[in-house]
Amino acid sequence: MKKLLMLAGLAAVVCALILTACGSSSAAVASQVSDPSVTFVVLDSNPTTGYSWSCSVKDSNVLSLVSDNYTQDEAPAGMTGVGGKHRFVFQGKKAGSTEATLTYARANQTAAQKRVYRFTVAQDLSTSLELVSAE
Repeated sequence: MKKLLMLAGLAAVVCALILTACGSSSAAVASQVSDPSVTFVVLDSNPTTGYSWSCSVKDSNVLSLVSDNYTQDEAPAGMTGVGGKHRFVFQGKKAGSTEATLTYARANQTAAQKRVYRFTVAQDLSTSLELVSAE
C-alpha cells in the first residue's frame, strides 16, 4: 500500500512538471532603470521553435525602441532547445502617450501571442507603461 501511494505521489509530481513545462509562460517583466526615461520589457522566448518577438512602436516621436535582444537561459552541456529571455528597451523622447505592440510569431504566420503596452512619457521624460492587452 505504501508503494502504491508513493508511486501515485511520484506520478502526480511528474504530471505537474510536464504540464508546467508545456504551458505558455510568456510572463512579462516591465521595469524602469536608473534613468527614468528608460523602460524595459522582458518576455520568455524560445527561438529554437521558430518563434521570435518583434516590436512596433506607434509614435516614434514619443518613444523609441533603443534595443531588443535575446539571451538564452543557462543550459547543461549538450542540451538544445533551451529557451531564454527577450528584452526590449524603450526610451521616452518627448511628452505624450503611445503604444508598442510586441508580437510572438513565426515568419509569415499569424501571431501566437501579442501584447500591447501603453507608454506615457511625462514632461521630464520619465516613462511609465501599462499592459493594455495580451492575447
